[in-house]
Amino acid sequence: MPGAERSEYTLPFPPAGLTRPMALAYTGAAETKLKDWERRGLVRFRAIGPNGAKITQRAQLDEALNLEFAGVAEDMEFPD
Repeated sequence: MPGAERSEYTLPFPPAGLTRPMALAYTGAAETKLKDWERRGLVRFRAIGPNGAKITQRAQLDEALNLEFAGVAEDMEFPD
């Protein structure tokens, strides 16, 4: 993930807990959108990472993204 912290391990999938830079890289969302999700209670960061780093659950990020795209398919018009 570009912009994410370096680790001595390479994981075949994103970790279940992500720091803010990792969350931004994972979702591709803007910082303002991530802050909006936090204000709305969709994404919560907790100081439970190494050295008190704040992390959030990947599942919360996935759900926030799903809500952003909910209904998009119905709104799209395709030519016949």
